[in-house]
Amino acid sequence: MKKTYQLCILFLTFICLTFSCRLCALATQQDTTNEAESDATTSNETDWEFSFIKKKESLKVNKKCTFKTNAPEQGQVTYKVSNKKYASITTNGVLRGKRAGTVTVSATYNDQTIQCKVKIKGKKIIYIDPGHQQYADLSTEPIGPGSSTRKEKMTGGATGVATGIPEYKFTLTISKKLKTALEKKGYEVVLSRTKHNVKMGNVARAKKGNKAKANICIRIHADSFSSSSARGASVLYASSSNPYYARKYAKKSKKLATKLIDEYCDATGIYKRGIVVRNDLTGTNWSKMPTVLIECGFMSNPTEDRKLNNAAFQKKMVKGMVNGIDAYFGY
Repeated sequence: MKKTYQLCILFLTFICLTFSCRLCALATQQDTTNEAESDATTSNETDWEFSFIKKKESLKVNKKCTFKTNAPEQGQVTYKVSNKKYASITTNGVLRGKRAGTVTVSATYNDQTIQCKVKIKGKKIIYIDPGHQQYADLSTEPIGPGSSTRKEKMTGGATGVATGIPEYKFTLTISKKLKTALEKKGYEVVLSRTKHNVKMGNVARAKKGNKAKANICIRIHADSFSSSSARGASVLYASSSNPYYARKYAKKSKKLATKLIDEYCDATGIYKRGIVVRNDLTGTNWSKMPTVLIECGFMSNPTEDRKLNNAAFQKKMVKGMVNGIDAYFGY
């Protein structure tokens, strides 16, 4: 009996020890699992990085694109744009181009901010060539590719009989004002020159416009004649009989010339002399785009000279040119 009692005690002790070991093993396994899950969670939180999952690095004026991030759907993302003059962005990340330039789009989630630079491209590229320069260059160059006929690279230009202002100053003043006005309308604008003291022949000017891949070229000039009674504005363009690059763009150049002279004269009230075919203009012949040369008025006419160099009147001139360019493109 005593022996049987001892065996029972030993058996119960064995069972208790076995059960206890099993519980310890389960507890250890649970701790390991919890630790692994905790490590995985920490790892996931550490590895997650706020970023764009949809973006664009270039956009045309008046076009839209949407920026998206990997933030949780219920998370609040704040979008900003560095310069509202060039583009705007909504709370949902919709970016709209307004003017040619470069902006930075920022997205903020919690304490994290990410950024992306976006180039806003103009709806069209306009090349403006302010006629003449401070010093004439009477060395010669071919009037067209492969031509044996040569002309001076850059003549001196006219001088206002009433104001004494030289043509090269007048043309740059108008060109800069035209550039500003066109940029506000969403165009991208390139000037052949931005200062007076340059040395650029007509071939070099045309090649600069070609390199810019402009859609059209507007050459800004003022007229002069021996008689002070000569007046009015005209626009010169190359015809289909032109033997150089200009021939390819003759039809479009004529259309541009027509739209430009109509709108310019409507806005200014200057007498309309009309459009004129000229196939001997070096700057036009080397140009690989629709190209026109506008003679804004006569600096040899005292009345027109004063008008051309009057700030208030120049606003009308610029408005007319912008309207002509818009009409050409159908805007």
